[in-house]
Amino acid sequence: MIGRVLGVLAAVALAGALVFAYVDDATHRPVAPQGDMLGTESGESFSSYVQRAGASLAEADETAYALVTFAGPLDPAEAAAVLEPVDRVNAMIVALAAPFPLPEPVAGETRRDVFERELGRIADSLVGVPSPERIDAVVVRDEGDVLRAVASQPEVAAVEVLPPDAAWGRFGVRPVETPAG
Repeated sequence: MIGRVLGVLAAVALAGALVFAYVDDATHRPVAPQGDMLGTESGESFSSYVQRAGASLAEADETAYALVTFAGPLDPAEAAAVLEPVDRVNAMIVALAAPFPLPEPVAGETRRDVFERELGRIADSLVGVPSPERIDAVVVRDEGDVLRAVASQPEVAAVEVLPPDAAWGRFGVRPVETPAG
């Protein structure tokens, strides 16, 4: 008799947990960005953005995420050369689209290989439409000194840095349209 009562109680508890999990918002919606944004704000001019990005870069001391916007679209080899000192490239932006997440190169690969493979995947998904072959911007993670070194290269139009407590997947990215792009 006690076994049956415990069995019924266990079944009711399991059913309650499943119902709770089903109606819980955390299981239905992706977590929204927590307020941090990279890229131009609505109505912001490119020159104003460059100034704002420069101020964020000047204050960057700790390891943080940053949007590196190229002065003009770069091919995979050029982008890899500009980003050589960077510890982590998290995503690339092509044709002002949403960022495409990137893995780190595996043994025997370079960032150029990763860029080329991802551009190939994009091309495969755009059958019959001209596909992008160049990269407009990337989201990276590194220390302020490294980000400033990247920003000093002529191929880079702007580097905007988030606060060091920003977490991957918790901030938004708006692509930046450069005058050359």
